[in-house]
Amino acid sequence: MTKASDYAELVRDRNVCHRCPELANPADVDGGRFDSDQIGAWSLWQGNLDASLMVVGQDWGGIAYLRKNRGGEAPSNPTNRALVELIGIAGVPIDEPGLHQGRHAAFFTNAVLCLKGGALQATVQQTWFQNCAPFLRRQIDIVRPEVVVGLGERAYRSILACFGMASGSFRSEVEAKDGRILPDGTCAFAVYHCGARIRNTHRKMGEQREDWRRIRSHIRGGRLTRG
Repeated sequence: MTKASDYAELVRDRNVCHRCPELANPADVDGGRFDSDQIGAWSLWQGNLDASLMVVGQDWGGIAYLRKNRGGEAPSNPTNRALVELIGIAGVPIDEPGLHQGRHAAFFTNAVLCLKGGALQATVQQTWFQNCAPFLRRQIDIVRPEVVVGLGERAYRSILACFGMASGSFRSEVEAKDGRILPDGTCAFAVYHCGARIRNTHRKMGEQREDWRRIRSHIRGGRLTRG
């Protein structure tokens, strides 16, 4: 089996998953017209199976967002622009969604893969993370990144949980200089979400830049892809 075939099988398994009745599988929305051959919409932007950096978000969004952006990411999304800057500080040059430069340099995914029916900020349920944990673990096993970053507390805890690990306080995990080593040798880092609300209340952009600067030294040679 190759990475590509393992990944294709994983996507097929996601397509038929209905473990969370409150959520909509992208394969079922409008007959799957906005779904893709990726594990999730975020991986359309960054889906390199040989990437040294994987970024895990909490969840991608809702049905309305999928339809509005026709299955992809919005290039003008302020959170995406902030993420581009922060990943660049870690030594990873990427551009906004929809642009060719730096596309598929990293691997982006979410701890919850299916879609909420309501607003993007709608409450999430712990069972969703638990049900999706096998998918997250399989993605890490396939990509085998040097570094996996949890973008926000629940995303980071999901990374550890799928390896049977618990975490301390989120702030202490964010401030851990060398992250946490997972059983497969991957280095896991916690960072705060880079949306405007978090930047204005919990972790200012200047602090977040320093968080990502620490990550840079753990990506071999400051480069994303092995080779």
